[in-house]
This record gives sequence, structure tokens and C-alpha cells, in this order.
Amino acid sequence: MPEPRTAFAGVSNVLVTDGSSAVLVDGFFSRPSLLKLAATRVAPDRARIDEALRRLGVTELDAVLVAHSHVDHVLDAPVVAELTGATLAGSPSTRKVQEGYGLAAEPFEELVPGKPAEFGAFTVTPVETAHSAGDRVPGEITEPVRLPARSKAFKTGRCYSFHIAHAAGNVLVHASANFVPGALGGYRADVVYLGIGAAGKQTEQWRERYWRETAGSVGARTVRPIHWDAFWRPLSKPLKPLPKVFDDLGTTMATFERLAAADGVTLAMPELWKRV
Repeated sequence: MPEPRTAFAGVSNVLVTDGSSAVLVDGFFSRPSLLKLAATRVAPDRARIDEALRRLGVTELDAVLVAHSHVDHVLDAPVVAELTGATLAGSPSTRKVQEGYGLAAEPFEELVPGKPAEFGAFTVTPVETAHSAGDRVPGEITEPVRLPARSKAFKTGRCYSFHIAHAAGNVLVHASANFVPGALGGYRADVVYLGIGAAGKQTEQWRERYWRETAGSVGARTVRPIHWDAFWRPLSKPLKPLPKVFDDLGTTMATFERLAAADGVTLAMPELWKRV
């Protein structure tokens, strides 16, 4: 049986593949500049998307799974799905983005929390979760998003964690640093890709509970932090943490290193592009 492998591509982009089947979370590769995100309009950058897919070794996907519909998750997802022959899977807000791009005829599956969906050899169960503290663009997208668009047009919509099950092992991709108490009870995962953006601005007690509600709840043996990098820097440059005004990566990692050691969990920063 082929062993699933994973790869990280910045923010909360996580590829999970067994060599035949493959799913990708988000696929946000364009990474518009901070000026564009804050003051002008944005659109997918086809050259950056093509280069990222090349670096990941991806030509075909079974699904592109969108964790929520903010610009740093959904901007490229409909395009990546079209280019790879994948089903775009997410919330009704994500569907409005796909429609606005003129891709309404492309495959789409609305994800319902707790309802498994089959994509190739993977069973993906979306789990309800919450966006991290300080959501700047809450709400649902109710009209198609036309390009180019302001970043505030990409509203949160529904937030998901993804439990990705395979006959050879399970992965949890939890993009946003927040939780719904008890939501992950009953799920097991060998590896957790854990969103930590803005966790450094929370209290130590909150971070401890966040760890217990995610990595602890699913019995993870390996945790790889994600969504810690400044997502407006192109992937052609080395990743850098979010500025201190938004987060404190060192504080979060100090907490998680302590908790991982106590639980016997391997905590490792993921290496860009590398399949593990």
C-alpha cells in the first residue's frame, strides 16, 4: 500500500498524496503584496501558481479543500482546482468566489461539518472550527466575487479543520489558531498541521487549551506549525514570521515545545516544498 506523504507550501497550504490520489488545502500561491492587500485590488497570479505547483510536483489533484474564504486561503483555489482537474470543496462562500471567477461550471462540493467526503483514496471529514481572534473580514460571501477584487470582498464564511483519512494513516490540517471545544473528540491523526497565526498574542492558558483541543485531542505523534509566515512575501523568497504587531512566533513555539515534550510529541517546523 502506498504511504501518504505531505508537503507544506506556505500559510496553510498542505498537500497530502499517496502518489496516485492527492488533495491540497487552500493552494494560496499568488501572495499579493501588503500594499495590494491593503489598498488596491488583487487577482490570482498564474505564473506564481504554475511555479508553486511545479515545486510541489503536482499536475493533478482530486480536491482543493478551502479552510475558509479569506483572501489568504481562497484567492487561488478555484484556479488551482481548474488547472489540476480537481473538485473545489468548501463553503457556500467559497462557491461564490468560484462563480465570480467565471468557473461556475467547474466541479464543486459543499462541505458539511461531520459529513465525510471521498476524494480518490482519501476520506476527508470537515470539522467545524472558528477563525483565530481578530477576524477582520467576518461574515458570508453572498454575491460572486469579480476580479480584480478588494481583499475585504473575501469574507470568512464557514471555517473547517480537515481530517484526511487514508488506509495507511491520518492527517489533520487545522488552519486557524482557534477551536470549538470538543469538536475533534473521536478523531485520531498521526500528523497535525497546526495553524498558529496570532496564537502568540493569546495567554499561556489559552495556548495550553488550544494544544489540548487539537494535537492532544487527536493523539498526534507529530505536529507541524503552519500559518505563521508573512503571507504577502512571494514564495521565491525565504519565509519570514508575521510581524510582532500581528503575532509572536517565539512565544507560541516556547509554549508548544514545552507541551510537546511533556506529551512525547515531535514538534517540527515544516520545510517548504519537501515531501515527508
